[in-house]
Amino acid sequence: MQQTAFTCMNTTIRTFDLPDESVRKITHLFKKSERTLSRFNHTSELSQLNNTKNVPFLCTSILFEAIRIADFYYAVTKGIYNPYLGKQLIALGYDRSFELLEANPDEKALPSLNANIRPLLIDAGMKSITLKQDIQIDLGGIAKGWTAQCIAELLQEDGIRTGAISAGGDICAWGLEYKKRVVKIDHPRRTEETIASIELHRDAGIATSSIVKRNWVTAGGRRHHHIVDPRTGMPSASNLIQATVIAPTLTEAEAIAKCMLILGWEEGLKRFNENKNIAFIVLTEEDRCLSGGNLHLYTNEGVKQYE
Repeated sequence: MQQTAFTCMNTTIRTFDLPDESVRKITHLFKKSERTLSRFNHTSELSQLNNTKNVPFLCTSILFEAIRIADFYYAVTKGIYNPYLGKQLIALGYDRSFELLEANPDEKALPSLNANIRPLLIDAGMKSITLKQDIQIDLGGIAKGWTAQCIAELLQEDGIRTGAISAGGDICAWGLEYKKRVVKIDHPRRTEETIASIELHRDAGIATSSIVKRNWVTAGGRRHHHIVDPRTGMPSASNLIQATVIAPTLTEAEAIAKCMLILGWEEGLKRFNENKNIAFIVLTEEDRCLSGGNLHLYTNEGVKQYE
């Protein structure tokens, strides 16, 4: 299997079974997306938007579409997936790219978010965004997933009939009728250990979200992580430490994986029970691997679990 790798968006991007020309295109588009969508780069277009309030901001297509899709999942999940919590993350100490984060950032007073006011106004005709509250948009994982999904669709338009892109372990795979792919899910604390694997038989996006990899200790000794529960403004405290979601697109999988971590296993299954296009593989805080949803949509073999 031909593989390539490069670093972008604070993670490793890998490609599988793709020609060199496509890899060059992937690299260029990921880096362009990073320059546009990073909240840690003070010159990015997203940072420029975050410095406005009640003023229409004319966006490039990348920024406009990324925020539009993030806001779509904000609405669909009734705010459980929430891209408008950048100020909460900053107050908790996540104020710079994670590899630059100090061991003991100061903890600041948490800002409030008025749930009765829509955070922004999207004008599709003007391609403008107007922030209605003093907020910071944080696109986080969905920026990587959405970028990978868009690139995969462009490559298919180019005639690339099969391939896969991994953005930090979140995978967009297509052309499974030509090449089967086995996806392994690692334990978040013991990365040399595989907790489950599946053999895909149809195109899919697979996203894994965890509270383990991006966490820090405050000056006051409190441990925080980057998955914020919008209902409390604090890091989520459900019974899950990792959630993997399989969906038709990686963008959808990214949004719902974060929701599952926030809601927990039982409430998450109940919330997304009507969506027959998604499946779940999660790890509980008791180290139990559970699966649910419509796994048979994506694999004939089911989930292989490892003791």
